[in-house]
Amino acid sequence: MNKNMITKAIAGSVMVAASMSAVAKVETFSIGFVTIQDLTIDEVSPIAFGQKIIGKAGTACTMDVTADIATTTGALTDVQSGISGAGCIDTAAANGASFAGVYTVSGEADLTVNVTVASVSATDFDFSPSGLLLSDGGDLNNDAVDVFADSSAATTLDSTNGEAHIYLGGTLTVGASDLTANTPYSADYTITATY
Repeated sequence: MNKNMITKAIAGSVMVAASMSAVAKVETFSIGFVTIQDLTIDEVSPIAFGQKIIGKAGTACTMDVTADIATTTGALTDVQSGISGAGCIDTAAANGASFAGVYTVSGEADLTVNVTVASVSATDFDFSPSGLLLSDGGDLNNDAVDVFADSSAATTLDSTNGEAHIYLGGTLTVGASDLTANTPYSADYTITATY
């Protein structure tokens, strides 16, 4: 009789379990997302020391890029650039960034972008970039972030168009030998932007 009660108890448990699984419901749901847009970097104006480099061994020429104190927007005409040093013909700063390189970084609005500009070590000269990084529409006098060679600078991309601008100058140093007169020289450098 004891064996019969155990059998009935097991059978009852199986029936309860079976009845519980019969009322279970499984639904399928989906997960979805949209990836952020890639960052792009466009050159508005290249860095241009022009035909102002003297080219004597060991001399340097520095291009300073600063905000025009009289204005505050990030427009190209609000940036001043000039060159000076033993390695070049001094030229006073003027609006319009006639020497400065200007670049636009575009991406997802309101996200922080980190920008790094690499230095150049070429056969005949070295270049150490420096300048300003500014969210589009920002105030050059108050919101611009300094950019230094091989260091990361950060700003938030504009909430309207997802843009920031890099205004770039730096120091060009002639190597151990004089450069050849009336001869073009160039080297590539990289700008890296990441979220």
